[in-house]
Amino acid sequence: AKFDSKAWVCVSDHFNALTVAKTILEAITDEKDESGNLEMVHKKLKEKLKGKKFLLILDDIWNQRRDEWEAVQTPLSYAAPGSKILVTTRDEKVASNMQSKVHRLKQLREDECWKVFEKHASKDYNIELNDELKEIGSRIVDKCKGLPLALKTIGCLLRTKSSISDWKSVLVSDIWDLPNEDNEIIPALFLSYHHLPSHLKRCFAYCALFPKDYEFVKEELILLWMAESFLQCSQIRHPEEVGEQYFNDLLSRSFFQQSTTEKRFVMHDLLNDLAKYVCGDICFRLKFDKGKYIPKTTRHFSFEFDHVKCC
Repeated sequence: AKFDSKAWVCVSDHFNALTVAKTILEAITDEKDESGNLEMVHKKLKEKLKGKKFLLILDDIWNQRRDEWEAVQTPLSYAAPGSKILVTTRDEKVASNMQSKVHRLKQLREDECWKVFEKHASKDYNIELNDELKEIGSRIVDKCKGLPLALKTIGCLLRTKSSISDWKSVLVSDIWDLPNEDNEIIPALFLSYHHLPSHLKRCFAYCALFPKDYEFVKEELILLWMAESFLQCSQIRHPEEVGEQYFNDLLSRSFFQQSTTEKRFVMHDLLNDLAKYVCGDICFRLKFDKGKYIPKTTRHFSFEFDHVKCC
């Protein structure tokens, strides 16, 4: 089907009708909107969509409140017949609240799981895995339970480990048997973090300051690491060079990924959960983390300017 407008909006678990509406508007117009009034944003959306057929993807929804959904949907109803809204969620209650057809995604098939794992574990097929590594690898793949992100990150981990003993140690790790926490930290992701060098662990955990789906600039993150003295520098290499290496190491291990926005990067929300889990209360995000008060153990604090009012 042909659509006049297409937009992909990442929502995640911090749902706000104004923020979602503004994000939809910005995705459609490719322009930043500074409006702080929901009615004004709705008016602009109505003007942009009236009589047009659009495809809107709302990715990773957690909000279960019907009234907030209705607030977002109001201007969308002026679009032309044939417009489509596709919602992705991991919460069945959200799917039922949408009062529409539900499509349950199946896990990857066994052969598909192996292809994803092998691609990342063998450096894009440049190195052929021997029979013993294949046997161990297939058992590790089973433990990833068909989750592409887990297969990708654990494959990237094993790409750095060429010995059979290293692969066996990953296979028999106790981390696979850890019970799921409330935020559903996936053992394969925690295992990949566990095997990071200590200097990379610290840099990754610091990224718990970022809200989910936050798009960041590599150079700005490196400067933040420099300010915290996270970079192990020498007289030969400049801090920026060391930071670049750290960043690329985390990128190659799939802890970061390229954003759809040029020269920006994001963290998958499950890896964002992992960063928050490993840093505990050391990092606190205003309006995103639970609790009315900042814990005494907090050492790093972040907030959005939209949530700050000046007198």
